[in-house]
Amino acid sequence: MKPSITKENFLNVFLVIFLCIYFYSMILIDGYPHNNDILFIFKITSLDGNFKFINGLYGPGFAYYSLIFSNSLSLFNFIVSLLIITSSYFVSILTRNFILKIKNNKNIFILLTLISHLIIIISPGFNPSETMFLYTFYNGFLMFFYGFYLIKKKIFIFLGILFLGISVLFRQHGIVALFFLYLFFVIFETFIKDRPLIYNYKKYLIYGFSLILPITIAYSHLFFINSFEMWQTKFRLHMIFFVNEWGDWRNLKNVLVDYNVKNFSIFDLEKDIIFKEFKNFSLHALKIIYPFIICFLIVYYYSRKLIVLLALIFFLSFMIIVLPGFHKGYFPILLLCFIVILSFFDSLSDKKIPLYTILFFLIGHLFYLTEKYYENFNEKYRINNDINENLVHLFKKENLEYKNIFSDDLNFYTNKLEGNIYDICTWGGWTLMHPYFDNYYPDQVILGKKNKYCDIKTIITKDEKIAYKYDREPNIELITKTDYYYYLTVR
Repeated sequence: MKPSITKENFLNVFLVIFLCIYFYSMILIDGYPHNNDILFIFKITSLDGNFKFINGLYGPGFAYYSLIFSNSLSLFNFIVSLLIITSSYFVSILTRNFILKIKNNKNIFILLTLISHLIIIISPGFNPSETMFLYTFYNGFLMFFYGFYLIKKKIFIFLGILFLGISVLFRQHGIVALFFLYLFFVIFETFIKDRPLIYNYKKYLIYGFSLILPITIAYSHLFFINSFEMWQTKFRLHMIFFVNEWGDWRNLKNVLVDYNVKNFSIFDLEKDIIFKEFKNFSLHALKIIYPFIICFLIVYYYSRKLIVLLALIFFLSFMIIVLPGFHKGYFPILLLCFIVILSFFDSLSDKKIPLYTILFFLIGHLFYLTEKYYENFNEKYRINNDINENLVHLFKKENLEYKNIFSDDLNFYTNKLEGNIYDICTWGGWTLMHPYFDNYYPDQVILGKKNKYCDIKTIITKDEKIAYKYDREPNIELITKTDYYYYLTVR
């Protein structure tokens, strides 16, 4: 028993050190978002009436979250951090209990568990909209696993189901991942745990119904209040095939009102065009997910369990469904790979070569994610310092709020000013397709035209050409250049 306690302590100490470094990195950059999505989401969920529920591909989860809590990015980051801590706690408990049943290579089992956990935590990077979905989904899975397989308590089983059900309200591809995980669970219980479906179908039906209950209630509510609009779908599809023809993204508003975009149908495209894009996306996705495919195949070779191949089929099917957004969408389905590796570890526990091979591929993917995370952190840290040291005092000197700033950089962010950060004005991104922003034309707003969306007094841009282009306008003057930004005033 003593070696097991030592191993448990190693896991816990490593997790604590990791969490300290992870949270400290967030503090250093003031919770700097990886992209603009969360600010756009909060911009929409702050709207009056039913407009707040029309959030396109992000679903209504953020609108409900904003009603229950707030649109504070600080609170949002705190909740995300809490979800990371709780998931680490459950991973520690589950690992401590399962290593007692492992006969050989317990150290490798702990490493596999730890690496799998770190991959899930690091994968969304500084993207707040992804972290809320993924960490809620992940916590739900761990709570259910803990309640169903470890302590057999209904409270944790249904708490896990509740978290899983709520998570898919934040990202719509989550329902696909949830379906495949649920299907795998039923098959695993039936054929691996020898719990015949005929005797347990009522329980599985209750679980399945409970999983889809939140999204059923949510979309029934949206349909009832006439806020059920998938306004991003055509925009996304057209972007996949014709983004190179859009030109300067600053003219996106003019692109979106084009007849061909508003009435785009994938069924009108030639098959060769669809196949070409499918091939390109598939090759890009394969470069990222091939380590997990190899892990599936290694586990199958030594376990000879057909359910492992079935899990691989589910994994690949999910990837095909979310292929256009695979770079953000593959995170939740990784759980299937980790479940297979850890569930059939006994088949590999006395075979070091396949175990080290799996470790090699998972560590390799963790390094890939860590490198991306560090690059993003380094960039955000330097930009954040530039904003706080060289721009904030100019904003405060002019008594500016977020609604007074037009940012040419979609990722421009600071939490040092008054007002709501999501009120900052930009070229718009995907929010330009939202019904509320029908009359929002950025090329007019940036010139200081009066409107209901913002009151522009300052322009921030990283683009030298844009800075000097607007400097020629009679009511705009270039004031200074920082390490990254040009600062212009609008009179």
